[in-house]
Amino acid sequence: MSDRSSWESRKLRYWSECSGQSRRAGLRTSHPAPAASPAQARLESLVLEQLGTSPDLCAHPFGIASLSGVGTSLTLHLDAYMGQKRYSFPEHCLSRLLPAAPAPESGDDPHGIPGLRVCGILAGGRQLHLYMVKDPGQTATLALALPSGLAESWEDIERRHRRWCEDNGLRPLWTAPQLDPVESGHLSAYPSLEASRARRAAVGSALLRRIALFHNVTAFYRVQCWDDGDSWKIDARTAHPRARWHDQLLQRLCHPRWGLPVHVAHRFCHCAEPDTPYQWNHTCAFYFDGHTTGKDDPIYLRVHASPEGDDYNRQIATLRQVGAPENWTARAFPRQAVQHHNQHSQAERLR
Repeated sequence: MSDRSSWESRKLRYWSECSGQSRRAGLRTSHPAPAASPAQARLESLVLEQLGTSPDLCAHPFGIASLSGVGTSLTLHLDAYMGQKRYSFPEHCLSRLLPAAPAPESGDDPHGIPGLRVCGILAGGRQLHLYMVKDPGQTATLALALPSGLAESWEDIERRHRRWCEDNGLRPLWTAPQLDPVESGHLSAYPSLEASRARRAAVGSALLRRIALFHNVTAFYRVQCWDDGDSWKIDARTAHPRARWHDQLLQRLCHPRWGLPVHVAHRFCHCAEPDTPYQWNHTCAFYFDGHTTGKDDPIYLRVHASPEGDDYNRQIATLRQVGAPENWTARAFPRQAVQHHNQHSQAERLR
């Protein structure tokens, strides 16, 4: 294999791992996960912040099955459900993303992302297109794509969410042509927070554009991510007796050519030491620095070895309910945990 074809193969592999798309989809750019413009990065980091702490398990990290169009815009292909009771994940997205003014005199902050707007529903009702009105003249767009197996359209979901807002005294803002005074007042009330978010937007966007790494090259059964005001925190849980999947993630995130402009500065982990005593609840921690000096630590990753031992019945049942791929579930949980769950399920059915 020539150096050129080998390089193309590595690039395609990195892109497919980052996006969740097949390598056959090909690449239109020399970079598998190109950096977004400042306005686009700001939008993408806000979306990651809102979806990164979903309250229950989804089939994929943050309910995003795959990405496409990683150029000037981005399309997030969503999971259908979340949680063991199969709540609608697209509806959860609208509740987290679309802005709504609180009831008068309530004292509550606005819901959703201030300045985010719906600009249309396309592809036969399957794609909801969003844009920002906060920064005039700076283009930032994003689309949410429904899974093919979900029968209802975005029109149905948006109508139901609007009715919920109105029934609860909220005023929908996602079709207003400009910033509402409620949104403007909220943004101006926290100038330091807005400035710190803007500084870390490039990192948040870069993480979102590599979101499939948390499903394709790790065995974390749950991942959460948020901007805590100092850095992006990634909190992952593994069901394996040693947190042995984090190094693959670190290699991709810190790839010298296609990764983020970061490196692991401090590593608190003993997984590679074979004689180290192991206990459940063990946590590996990784502090990242940027290649340029800055005020913030770009990323902080924690990987927890969960204390459930081989009793992961609830987690496995939930993931199967929301449609997680079986081969991934088999990788994310120890074999004995999957066998224990199958035996438990069979016994329940025979009662």
